[in-house]
Amino acid sequence: MNKLSSFEADIRPLFTQRDIQAMSKAFNLASYDDVKTHAVEIFDRIRGIGGAVMPPPPPKGEGPWTQSRIDLFAKWVADGCPP
Repeated sequence: MNKLSSFEADIRPLFTQRDIQAMSKAFNLASYDDVKTHAVEIFDRIRGIGGAVMPPPPPKGEGPWTQSRIDLFAKWVADGCPP
């Protein structure tokens, strides 16, 4: 089984309301178009490349993603960011 991940079912739920609010000045993590447009930048930041790792650790955020979440995002990007 190698089903494609979708933004609505698999990727959008990775972002908490806190994440969405924290990034709202830059782009909208709840928006497929914004996340697709900024996917490489988001992928770097969730791995701590190009700045502090996102999401930030408590009390400012929920803390870094698990490797499985990072892998899911990477697969979504590699699959061409399906909606």
